[in-house]
Amino acid sequence: MNASATATSVLLVIVGAAVGLIPAYLMERRKERHALAVRWDAPLYDLCTECAASARQFVHLARRLDRVADPVEQRNKIDSEHARLRSVVQQLRILGTAELQQAAREIEHHAWWVRAVHEGRPDELIDHYGGRAVEDRLRDAMRRLFAAARRQLGVKDPDTVVSDDPIDPRRPAP
Repeated sequence: MNASATATSVLLVIVGAAVGLIPAYLMERRKERHALAVRWDAPLYDLCTECAASARQFVHLARRLDRVADPVEQRNKIDSEHARLRSVVQQLRILGTAELQQAAREIEHHAWWVRAVHEGRPDELIDHYGGRAVEDRLRDAMRRLFAAARRQLGVKDPDTVVSDDPIDPRRPAP
């Protein structure tokens, strides 16, 4: 084999290696970008579900305040759940978009007013919210949280969140 044939063979091997490495490199970069984009999806999902569960538990505890045998123990449970809700809201501020953070803050805000009303205090902001009851305002904030979370997580049709209003069989379904 002459020098020209050897050089051509070496050149073909180098070109072949480059042709094989470039797509592999591009695929690896794409995988890395995808992994970076979704690495917070699972923790974000967990925080959103914890926020919703905590808010629901908080309302449940507040509603029962006047029907329990030991109101002091019930207030302690409410305090504990309120602290959990505030903690989750703060964690959502780290991972959430501005829209999601705002919805979480509104949940925290309206939850406080749910507690105040169930403790017998007047709803001083009812006029500000167009006469809407505190639990209705909290449900609206929860719906905004779900839509914002769905949007951030890339769910198809993120605004399609079924209403959480109490079911009344006399009303037509949405």
